[in-house]
Amino acid sequence: MESDKETPETVQARLDVLRKGIVSEENSVNYYQTLVEKTLEDSDTNIGMRRMYYDLMSEEKKHVDRFHELIGEWENRLKQF
Repeated sequence: MESDKETPETVQARLDVLRKGIVSEENSVNYYQTLVEKTLEDSDTNIGMRRMYYDLMSEEKKHVDRFHELIGEWENRLKQF
């Protein structure tokens, strides 16, 4: 059953996984944004935490962008069938 040949069904399955995955990545972005908003800048510890949340949020945004790229690639591939 393991074949390297893509079919419309295998491509659609890939897209389904990507669409579910992007929701998770977007939720992560929102989670870190919420943590930033709830963490006051009233101590060096909190400032450090906020900076880390921003860094993590930035990384998650890169993942979201990559998911968008992959979705576009696989949607184009699906159109080729």
